[in-house]
Amino acid sequence: MKFFLTTVLSLVLFVFTNCGTTNREDNTSQKIANYLFELEKAGFYGAVLVELPGEPILSKGYGFSNKARQMRNSPASIFDIGSITKQFTAAAILKLEMQGKLSTNDTISRYFENVPKDKANITIHDLLRHQSGLISNVGKDYEQIREAEFLTKVLSSPLRFESGTAFSYSNIGYSLLAMIVEKVSGQDYESFLYENLWRPAQMEVTGYSRPDFDTVLVAVSYFQDDSIWGKPIDMEWDSTSPYWHLKGNGGILSTTEDLYKWHQCLMTELVLSKEAKQKLYYPKIRPEETGNAHYAYGWDVSQTNRNTTMIWHNGTNHIFYADFLRFTDEQVTLIMLSNKSHPNFDNLNFEMAGIIFNANYNPEIPAADNEENRIFTKHIIKTIAGSGLEKAKEEYNTRRNSLELLEFMMRGEGFDHIDNEQPEIALQIFEMNVFAYPKSARALQGLGEGYMETGKKEAALVYLKRSLSINPDNQFVNELISDLEEKNN
Repeated sequence: MKFFLTTVLSLVLFVFTNCGTTNREDNTSQKIANYLFELEKAGFYGAVLVELPGEPILSKGYGFSNKARQMRNSPASIFDIGSITKQFTAAAILKLEMQGKLSTNDTISRYFENVPKDKANITIHDLLRHQSGLISNVGKDYEQIREAEFLTKVLSSPLRFESGTAFSYSNIGYSLLAMIVEKVSGQDYESFLYENLWRPAQMEVTGYSRPDFDTVLVAVSYFQDDSIWGKPIDMEWDSTSPYWHLKGNGGILSTTEDLYKWHQCLMTELVLSKEAKQKLYYPKIRPEETGNAHYAYGWDVSQTNRNTTMIWHNGTNHIFYADFLRFTDEQVTLIMLSNKSHPNFDNLNFEMAGIIFNANYNPEIPAADNEENRIFTKHIIKTIAGSGLEKAKEEYNTRRNSLELLEFMMRGEGFDHIDNEQPEIALQIFEMNVFAYPKSARALQGLGEGYMETGKKEAALVYLKRSLSINPDNQFVNELISDLEEKNN
């Protein structure tokens, strides 16, 4: 069984055609189509839209939106986009600033009463950049909570650090921003976003409840074992939207094609001015940042190895997964929305980026996550722990033609053993993973991180660089390498 896509498959797709495409573009489009076809066979559920370059070339659904009813995903399927919600909250703040109704330099004391002294200097800018010092959450996503109670919990929670001095991802911060949107505009959060962002962008299938969704089109979300989690609209909501644990920071529903309309809108000045978009993507850099990679206003922004800009954000509650990747200089956009989060597929957009920007790149096709492969993977891990790496390799070689190791499971077990203070077993698990998948960027990354976690910096650099050579657009690995090299110097 092969882990990499190496053959050309015939596949009938719903695509947007471009008569002017080159042979190179045609070949890339076909490789992407083949890759997604293989992922669907491996269990991927979701919808994908690909712009290449400057023109949508693929918009298609994969797997089931409702397995019990044998309903398949399509471009019309509606998904929870998770933390991609944050970019809309950030854009709403900037829209209000354009209207002269607030400043990103305002402190939260201007909008909330009885702010404790330790939080009085937190600015809107700090909230947007996750540098407020606030903890991430004060409750679960769908837990009932009213505004007053939410504010009391937030303002009484201890700060992680003095505002403006460090980075710590905070969902709470974006809920506070949504509250500010409501206070300043005099409208509820969703209505303001629709009138000022979504309607101008012609996004009519995005929101919490305003679109009056066809509930049949809202995808059922599934756990990794295909058991049902349900639809987000069936969860515990306030009358028209989630409670404040989620509102403003996550939970918005949308489609791949509506999100593409948002991307197109951001490439113009229809909603945000040039000056506002400058703040959206390039806010003031913190002292410890280089500017090559930073969290802006609701977006991660970094420079690629091609000296181009990558603007990106994802969202998940480990049930659904959403990923929005934009290479604006190169006119490439990748949008993936899934109703079944799984480590096998969460890297999908970056795999497609590898295909697009590297003619020789072969994307990773994961082994099927079935009972037989799970049992085999657990057996190999047990063998490593009990009899050592070489014995595990022997066991693997005798059964590799009929069974496959689950790469994501091996990687997870490796980190679990590090957490359990079993570094030697952990490294052997990572090494076994690379033995099985020597050309896997993820397996190589796992081994590199394993060496890093155990203090073996030189070995860590070797494997992290090998991983990056396979997938040059993995900004996380690039940052790990930079940090290690800086510490070595």
